[in-house]
Amino acid sequence: MCIALSSGFVLNSLLSGCKTPLGVIKTKSDNDVVTVPLTEFEKGDYKLVRVSNYDYDLAIQKKPDGTFDTLVLECTHAGQPVTKTGNTYYCTLHGSVFSHEGKVMKGPAERDLRKLASTVSKDVLTIKLR
Repeated sequence: MCIALSSGFVLNSLLSGCKTPLGVIKTKSDNDVVTVPLTEFEKGDYKLVRVSNYDYDLAIQKKPDGTFDTLVLECTHAGQPVTKTGNTYYCTLHGSVFSHEGKVMKGPAERDLRKLASTVSKDVLTIKLR
């Protein structure tokens, strides 16, 4: 029993070291518009946003000039979701790799990740999904 408990403690310690520091913001859209409070960016310039009833996550990067880039994490080759892997995005279906800015680094994708229009007003970032 002691071995089992010790193993569980060690495994839990190892797994907690693997946790990603990225928090996922879960939200919904209203008429294909998503709003994110700017306070979400007080502790970091990057956020992953999961919108209910939208097929892909959004990656939002705050730029040094205070503007924002929003990428749709959908592979432009076959429409599969892409995953953040360090400083790139990776499609597990055919292996396409995109830079942090959404540029194709490795095919078969030939087009960059899609960017969405966004505006900042007062204390809210507003993103248009379509």
